[in-house]
Parts: sequence; C-alpha cells; structure tokens
Amino acid sequence: MKIFKNKTFISVLYLILAFSLGFCIFACSVFSTLRFTLFNSGFLSDTLNQTDYYTDLCDEITDSLMDIGDASGLDKSFFEDFVDEVLVRKDVQSYVDAFYSGSKLEVDSSNFEDALRTALEQYEDENGLDESDFSEENVDYFVEEASKIYVQNVEINYFPMIQKTVMKYTSKLNVYITVTAIITLAILLILIFTNKWKHIAVRYIYYGTASAGLFMLIIPTAVFLSGVINKITILTRSLNDMYTACIQSVFMVILIVAVVLIVISAMLWILHNILRKRVSN
Repeated sequence: MKIFKNKTFISVLYLILAFSLGFCIFACSVFSTLRFTLFNSGFLSDTLNQTDYYTDLCDEITDSLMDIGDASGLDKSFFEDFVDEVLVRKDVQSYVDAFYSGSKLEVDSSNFEDALRTALEQYEDENGLDESDFSEENVDYFVEEASKIYVQNVEINYFPMIQKTVMKYTSKLNVYITVTAIITLAILLILIFTNKWKHIAVRYIYYGTASAGLFMLIIPTAVFLSGVINKITILTRSLNDMYTACIQSVFMVILIVAVVLIVISAMLWILHNILRKRVSN
C-alpha cells in the first residue's frame, strides 16, 4: 500500500497516462484526417472542382484529338470547342465514385462517341465533302480511335493499382478511429475521476493535448518547409495538379487540426491555473 501512496510513483503513473492520452489523440486525429480526406470520395471531388483539373484535362483531350484529326485530314478548328467540360466532369465523377465504391473502373464513352458522330456529320454537310471520305467504315475507325483517347485521359492513373488497398484500409480506418477514440475517452475519465484535485487532472489532460498538437504540427510544417510537394512530377499537367492539390489539402487539414489542439491545450492550461488558484485560496 505504501508504494501507491508514494507521490513520485503516482506522478509517474499519471505522466504515462498523459503520454498515452497524447498518443491516442494524435493517432485518432491522423486516422480521422485520412478517413475524411484521401479515403473519402467527396474530398477528391471537391479538390478537383477547386483546381483547374477539368480545364487542363479538356485541353489535353483536345490536343490529342487534334493530332489524330490532323492525320485524318480534319481542320484543327473542328476540335477547338468540341470537348464538353460538363460531360468530362460527369464521366470523371462516375470514375471517382466507382473507385471509392469498389466497382469496376471503366469509362462510358458512348455519349462522347454520339457527340463526335453528330459533329462529323455536320462537318461533312457544312464543307460539302465527298461521302467516300466519310464512309461508315472510316467514321467508325476514327470514332473508335478518338474514343480511346477520351477514355485514356478520363481514367485517373494509378487508381486501378491502389483501389483494392483503399477499400481494404477504409474499413480498417473506421475501426482504428473507434478504438483510439474509446481509449482516449477512457484515459480522460481515469484522469478526471481518480484525482481529488481537478486542477491536477486538467494539468495532465493539458500535457496530453499539447503533446498531440505539437506532434501534429511537426508533420505539415516539415513538409511545407521542405517544398517536397512542389517537386512532385506526374505524367500530365492535370494529373500532377490533382495529386499535388490532394496532398497539400491533406497536410493543410493536419495543420488545422494541430492548431485546434494547441488552442484547446492553451485553454486547458488557463483552466488549470484558475482551478489551482481557487484551491490555494
């Protein structure tokens, strides 16, 4: 019984609990950030809408179509305003939804093909071209090649490789968040109800919250100061901007969470001092 009355032992025990609390808050915050950013279709959709992804993607599709159009004798102006950004957005969103739902990743290019056939017919009529140049066989071949280009551009590189991993860890993250949240709550209750003096309990909770906030702050600060995100280079401009924007957004969320935790810890320290003064008086 004497050992439990030893203040040093009790202080060490509570410091261990405070450290454990900080670790659990940190882990829960990181897991939650990942779950509601990279592992959330809404996050990616918002990121694509907030960047120039669709504009760049439409430009890239147009450039590729102009190349095959030029080889087929079509005027470059034919494809200048052909690519419909609304359709591109719809098909990309369907692809993103399929990625996060675990469905087969494929692009339905039927609307694109129908629009291209209609445009070719109008082009033929407006320019009075010989029907032999626009035979059904030639048109079918051209539409097929153009469709391949459209599909290849709408598809998001690396998604097929990581889809299974994302699906696997999405469910695991839910478990991790729940477990760390429960442990955090349990430690909080222990610190509160095993301390006769509440200012002492608040002090240890402050230790845990502050340590979690500082750990969270280190990660994005190191990344942003290193400039490593701006050094990322991935295939096309649209894809590079998309991945870069996603990574920046994730670390920005982590930074915001860190600031919130630090503000909470500051408030806890103020509360600790208020309660301590009341006890002293």
